[in-house]
Amino acid sequence: MLVKKPVEKKLIWQLLENANWAPNHKKTEPWRFKVFTGETKAEFARKCGKILREKQAAGYEVATEKIEKFETTLSNVPVAIAIVLQHDPAKRLPEWEELAAVSMAVQNMWLTATELGLGAFWATPGFMELFTELLEITEGQSLLGFFYVGEILMEYPSPGRGDVSQKVEWKD
Repeated sequence: MLVKKPVEKKLIWQLLENANWAPNHKKTEPWRFKVFTGETKAEFARKCGKILREKQAAGYEVATEKIEKFETTLSNVPVAIAIVLQHDPAKRLPEWEELAAVSMAVQNMWLTATELGLGAFWATPGFMELFTELLEITEGQSLLGFFYVGEILMEYPSPGRGDVSQKVEWKD
């Protein structure tokens, strides 16, 4: 869980600058980020909650507790960054390569956040496609989720990783 305390803008820029150094084929740099902090983030959370409740009332299957959890999390985290994939207009690459490049950009942000003593996580709610208009996602772009950043409430690293030796085969 992240502490609801502002994160300095220079630290957010550091995350984004390091994201920008992710490897990518043909230098497409397919990552795009929309950063929400402060009152703008609070307003975005309210609008997302409204969209979800309206869609639910119209028959879209989303549990009320999921709506509440998403809206609460978005309201409480200090920084929410929408992760967007900008597809190569020339279609020179398979989509998986562009997804991998965006994922590496997010990994760079995650590693930077950890180095700075910040907590971070990538959320991919099943209903995020409902926010494409609100986020002004254009043709040729895909919303891949939200990256939340803030001070962490638990000791790092968190438990729960299996032994790496169980995931590796050596072929000497």
